[in-house]
Amino acid sequence: MPLEQIKGLRDRTPFRPFRLHLTSGATVGVVSSDHLLFSPDRRQLVLFLPSGGVWVLDPAEVAAAVYEPPRKAPRK
Repeated sequence: MPLEQIKGLRDRTPFRPFRLHLTSGATVGVVSSDHLLFSPDRRQLVLFLPSGGVWVLDPAEVAAAVYEPPRKAPRK
């Protein structure tokens, strides 16, 4: 997936959480714009996971990015 498309999702205002679908079949959520960084040479993505881990990815590993569906408020 082109880096500029991923950057556009991250920089959208207001931010909407999205999932990265990787070529390996894994998916990972991007919960805020602060959780996704790009290396200065633009060859790597650094993703901070909600669980505390860190993934370093090549943009070529990203097959697709999809917005998370909006969460519904619980019924009372």
